[in-house]
Amino acid sequence: MADVFSAGVQPGGLNTSQEIKILLCYMLATVNQPMARDEVTDIIVADGMANYFDTEDAIEELLRLQHLVMDDARNIATTVTGKQIGESLSMRVPYMLRERSVKAALKLLKRREVERDNKVEIRRLEDGGCQVICTVFDQQKPLLSVALRVADEYQAEQIKENFLADPSFLYRSNLAVLTGDASLRRAGTQLIIKL
Repeated sequence: MADVFSAGVQPGGLNTSQEIKILLCYMLATVNQPMARDEVTDIIVADGMANYFDTEDAIEELLRLQHLVMDDARNIATTVTGKQIGESLSMRVPYMLRERSVKAALKLLKRREVERDNKVEIRRLEDGGCQVICTVFDQQKPLLSVALRVADEYQAEQIKENFLADPSFLYRSNLAVLTGDASLRRAGTQLIIKL
């Protein structure tokens, strides 16, 4: 029966409610931004830091005790006491888990910001291919838009992920090539662009 409750928890992961609550408070206090409840659970569970059910129970308990608050959009954040718990008791949770949780949360928040400030649209075409439109924005005004026709959704998703990983690179590289600030050199079948 114990295997059911520790399912998905990696070696060194958390198995006690107390440790999970401390980790949740620490992570949310450190990033200091509200996060979607589902995203918080996914971070803890996906990295094998704790079991899904234990994590959900810990969130419920922290909400009940008012160490966390949740808004109508199901975003959760720490209260003053939640921050104090995260800061003062963090040493009870292994350093690796604290760092891993914060890195995952910051990565997720950065991705959310990138998706808010940039746009990727994938349109299915009648011939089975896709058109991918990547747009870089600055203060809600489009700076650059690139439309590509690709063979399938798999390629379209790859382009989307690579674009969202660093949208400014697309803008900088295109600007450098189009203004002549980049040096181009052909080496056999390769095109080398120095920005």
